[in-house]
Amino acid sequence: MNFAYSFCLYNYNTVTFITFVVLYSVNQKFEVYLLKRIVLPEDIAGSATLLGNIYVILRNVCKVLCYAGCRPYRIKLKDSREIRDMNPIDIATNYACVCVYILDGGHHCIWRIRSGVEPEQVFKFSEEKDLVSMSVTESGRIAVIWNRKNISVYSDAGEKLMSTEIQETDEVKSITHAIEAKGGGFFGCDGKRLFKLSEDGEVDKNGKYTSTGGSYILRNDNGNIIAVDTHEHLVRLFDVDTFELKNTLLTIERDGVECPRHAHFALDTGQFLVSWLNYLDVYSFSETEQRSHLAASEQETREQQVAERLVLEIEVSKNKHYKELVHVADEHCSGKHIFSCNAIAIQFFVVLSYFCDCLVVCQFIQYRHEHNFTRIVFAWWRPHLFI
Repeated sequence: MNFAYSFCLYNYNTVTFITFVVLYSVNQKFEVYLLKRIVLPEDIAGSATLLGNIYVILRNVCKVLCYAGCRPYRIKLKDSREIRDMNPIDIATNYACVCVYILDGGHHCIWRIRSGVEPEQVFKFSEEKDLVSMSVTESGRIAVIWNRKNISVYSDAGEKLMSTEIQETDEVKSITHAIEAKGGGFFGCDGKRLFKLSEDGEVDKNGKYTSTGGSYILRNDNGNIIAVDTHEHLVRLFDVDTFELKNTLLTIERDGVECPRHAHFALDTGQFLVSWLNYLDVYSFSETEQRSHLAASEQETREQQVAERLVLEIEVSKNKHYKELVHVADEHCSGKHIFSCNAIAIQFFVVLSYFCDCLVVCQFIQYRHEHNFTRIVFAWWRPHLFI
C-alpha cells in the first residue's frame, strides 16, 4: 500500500504555490538488500564478478574497470585494463575457466580478462554481425546473440558448436538476450516478453512460456529467471518452469532503479549486481549481509549521501522550466513575503532524504491571474540514493 503526503507553501500576494507530494510505500518485504551503490562517470554497459572483484564496462569506453567486491569497493587500478578501440557490449563470468568475458563490437571478438594478466582474444567472429549480447553457462559455453535474430553457441576454446535463427511468430520477431536452458534450447527475451526457444529457433507457443517484460535475463541460485525490464524500470523474478511471476525485486518507485540495463548474479558470493544509467548497485538476497564486510560502512554512506545530494541540487537547478518558475516567482515576491523557491525546494529535499526512504515528486505550480496560466514542473528524487 502507498500513502501520499502533500505540503503546500504559498505567497498570498502573488498567488504562488509550491506543492510537495510524497509517495511512501509501507511494503517493507523486500527480497533484495542494497549493500552499495557505486557512481561512475559514464553510463554502464554491464558488470560481472570474479574472485572477489567486480569488473565494469562503460558504454563507448575502451576500459575495463576493476573494483574490490567488498567494503570499501574502491577501484583497483592495477587490475583495470584498457583495450584500444574496444566497443564493449556485454560482460559475463566464465566460472569454469575462472575468467571474465567481454563482448567487443569494435574488434568483433570476445576478450578474456584474468587478474594480473593482460587481456587476450578468445576468438574473433567471422559470420556474426551486429552483436547484441551474450551469456555464459556454468560449464563455459558461450551464447552470442547477433542481428537480433540469431544465436551462436561457442565452446570456451572458441569452437562454434551450433547456430540458429529464431522463427518469427506474430508476437516474437526479434531477440535481445538469451540463456541456455538445461533441458536444451534457450530462454529468450525481446524487451516485451519472455519466451522459450528450441535449438532450431522455434518459439514455444504454449502460453506458459510467454510473459511480460524482459530485455536481459539471467538465473539465480535456484535456477529461476531474473528479468531486467529496461522500459518498465523493473527487475522481476519468474518461475523457470511456468514463467509465473514470483516477485518484483526492484522498481523505480521503491528502489530508484531507472532504465536498468544489465544484471549479474555471483555464484561464489551471492551478490546481485544491477547496472542502470551510470549507477552500479550491489545487492544481496540475504538480509544478514547488510551487517557483513560486503556492506558499505557508515562513513561511506555519509560520503555517498553528500555526493548524491549535490547531484540532486544540480539536476533540479539546471531544469529550464524550474529556472523559469523561480524567476517568475521571485519577480513577484516582495517585502516580508519574499522567499526563494530554489532554497525551499533544495532544503526540503535535503531534510526529507534523512527521514524517509521514498519517492518524492516535487510539483511546482505557479499561477498568475493576469495571464491565466499554470506552469508545472516535476523533479523527482530516487529513493535509496541515500544508502
